[in-house]
Amino acid sequence: MSADESLTRAEELLQRLEAARAELEQLSEGEGSPERAVELLGELAELAKAVEDELEKAQRASLEASPAEPAMPGGEDRPAFGGPGGSDA
Repeated sequence: MSADESLTRAEELLQRLEAARAELEQLSEGEGSPERAVELLGELAELAKAVEDELEKAQRASLEASPAEPAMPGGEDRPAFGGPGGSDA
């Protein structure tokens, strides 16, 4: 799944989360049952976790799509000067 697809999915989940939050707010104003409020709290927790998962997927996909860091000049794995155990003289 691409980063864009994960971000789109996260946006959809956020819309669902907002709708559930709005319904919970109505319930808090006395327009519903306590059982429904408990259900909504569970839904909110699940949706928040799903959003977090999608954002992590998007981040991983973005990192995988970006180019690798360039190698050190000369193909060495350590800096030219001051490397441990090496003599710079």
